[in-house]
Order: sequence, then structure tokens, then C-alpha cells
Amino acid sequence: MITGYNTDVRHGNRVYHVQTEDKGLSNPKIETLIYVGGEILDNYRSSYEDLLATPPVPETAIQSRMDEQHRAVIRDIKNGKYDQTPPDLLEQQAFNDRPLDQAILEFLQQEGDVETLELVLDQPLKPAFGEAFRVQVRARLCQSQSPVANAEVTVKLVSSLKKATSLLSGRTDGEGRFAGEVQLPPSQPGQCAVLVSCASDQGFDELKAAVVAL
Repeated sequence: MITGYNTDVRHGNRVYHVQTEDKGLSNPKIETLIYVGGEILDNYRSSYEDLLATPPVPETAIQSRMDEQHRAVIRDIKNGKYDQTPPDLLEQQAFNDRPLDQAILEFLQQEGDVETLELVLDQPLKPAFGEAFRVQVRARLCQSQSPVANAEVTVKLVSSLKKATSLLSGRTDGEGRFAGEVQLPPSQPGQCAVLVSCASDQGFDELKAAVVAL
């Protein structure tokens, strides 16, 4: 069993305690718990049973997955996933001397039906070792589907056995589009995937595709 992670994350007027731990080879799972005020707010579990197929399992591979999951949960917190306001206060704020249509819109936004960035593929990602492939994505808002211009896009090669390698970076154009060609190395140890991430003031999203060997 590998030593876990414990991080306190301050967001808004709350402090979230994020704890990630390995359950051990007899129960090959990585568990992340989110605490607020000593109570569990949410939990995530992922399996690494696939790593057991080729023993011995390197601790670095498990550690890498723990790190990725821990960071993903912290990113969700900072992006406002767990922002909450008591329902009675929401109603009081939303229906307070404003036109009904505006009040309903604000109420829905505060309930969580808000515009956030999402990343959409124009064509499937099919990365293969030793091959070039095209990355073609669009950044848009999830509700109105309006394009998000000038969003930062990064493309990385991530591995269970090595540090992530940057392959491509840039920004979306005026229509929220980003395109580029990526050349992958002939091979790399461990389980590998191409990770495409996009960030702007409107939020963060990412897409991942496993790399296959031809």
C-alpha cells in the first residue's frame, strides 16, 4: 500500500479536505474522499486492476494514477463543482423585485445550470505509436454552445510509467476551434494516452484517448 495524499483546498468561504489513498493490491482501488467540516461530501473510486495483469506492479504506476485522480478532484473543487447555497436563500435571492424571466434565469444559474466550457471533438482521436495524427477540437459553452475564443489548449502524452510529455499547445481561434498535428514516438513503456485539455475564464475541460500500438 502506498502512502496517500492529503490536501486542504480553500475555495470561497469553505475549506475542503481532499484525501486520496491506495487500498492495496488485494483490493486494487484508488479512493479519494472530500471532507467539509469533518463530514464526507463526496467520494471517487477508480480501479487499477489492469496493472495486475503484468506483475510485478511498479509503485510508480499506482502513484501516478493517485496523483492524477487527486489533482482532478482538486481541480473540480476550484472550478466550483461543489459550490452550494442553501435552497431557501436561493429562492429569496432569485425572486426579489426582478422580472419573472430574469428571476427564473438567475435561479437556474445558482442551482448549477450555468454556462461552463466544454471541449468537443470534430473528429475522433486515434493516436498510435510512431504515427502522426490530427487534433481538431472546439471549445464552447455547454448551454448556449457559443464558441469560446482564445482558450488555452494543451496536448500531452501521459504514461503510467513516465512523466507527461508536452506535444502541442496553442489557443482557440475566434470560432473556438483549435487544430494541429501531433507526431507520437515509436513506443513508450506503460499504459499511454493522449490528453487534450482546454482552459479559459469560462472553465476547464479535458479529453483522453488511449494510444495503441500498430
